[in-house]
Amino acid sequence: MVDEAGSASDREEAAVEQVEAILEPFEPRVQREIIEQTQTMFHLGPLPPAELLRDHDRVVPGLAREIADSAAAERRFRHDMTRRTGTQEFVLNLAGLGAILIALLMMLGIVAYMVASGAPLAGSAFGGAIIVGVTVALSNYRKSQTTEMGPAERPTPE
Repeated sequence: MVDEAGSASDREEAAVEQVEAILEPFEPRVQREIIEQTQTMFHLGPLPPAELLRDHDRVVPGLAREIADSAAAERRFRHDMTRRTGTQEFVLNLAGLGAILIALLMMLGIVAYMVASGAPLAGSAFGGAIIVGVTVALSNYRKSQTTEMGPAERPTPE
């Protein structure tokens, strides 16, 4: 019975033979270029793979810790900014509703003054226009575009 390491080794040898068969028609210079390009490392996320961090740490002691700390600081910053943006939108919404309420009360005061000073028809017309305007304003209030992060700013799964 072949153990897992032996079977993995057999698979690696078979893969090497396949790669050599694919590269055989090319000149040695082109073969080297293809091999170098396929050895390029690619990763997603805030941190490079552990073996790359170990290599960095061998070259510059403490660099792996610095990279990890930097990634953690960046994550905290993104979370803080997301939280602040939500809070700012909430405060701005409350301020907008407060401004609408103050304007409405002022206009209703003007309508009451107009009616009391002997112009009930003009006061009623102005009051009706205010009701229509406020209704339209409040119905469109939440339809405004919300703040949205662009693709480059979206948090990546960690």
